[in-house]
Amino acid sequence: MIAQKILRVMESIGPIIKDKTNVEKGFDYASIASIIMKAREAMINEKVIMIPLDLKQVTARGNDVIINMTYRFYDAEPNEKGICDYLDVNVPGEGADKEGWAVYKALSGAYKYAITQTFAIPTLDDAEKDKFIAEDKEEQLNVNDNVTAAITSTDTLDENSIEEKLGETSIDDFDKIFDLEKAG
Repeated sequence: MIAQKILRVMESIGPIIKDKTNVEKGFDYASIASIIMKAREAMINEKVIMIPLDLKQVTARGNDVIINMTYRFYDAEPNEKGICDYLDVNVPGEGADKEGWAVYKALSGAYKYAITQTFAIPTLDDAEKDKFIAEDKEEQLNVNDNVTAAITSTDTLDENSIEEKLGETSIDDFDKIFDLEKAG
């Protein structure tokens, strides 16, 4: 069942516009925030949960850190045998930082690529979007605008504003989480 749900998440997400620029190296990229916010909505709709499972390797070379991370994608709805199906995904991550943030950058990169590769999320340059996004995909552009507004907002994110910014959650989205350990 998890494979079918991953396919439905893939269908739901669609392309994401590259919203950030690495000025130093001269390339555009889709930010982790825009990818997570778009994937999160589709994953909640399909009741798919992503959990960091295992850090298999950490290699440090000066200010660079290379990791090999495993993430588990769970179907939060048990199958006919009462077991929650899952898929493990192994991805590398690399981070470089002179001020001690290399591990966090490597973890963020691994997380971002686990999502983009598992769900085969295409990222488009702003110039490409007109070629690939039809009228029925206008909602995608609105979501990207909302993501950018939320990221650049000077409002603080606290327990009083989290639902307003990220959308309401329901206990139904999470009630199966504690059964996953029993199913493993």
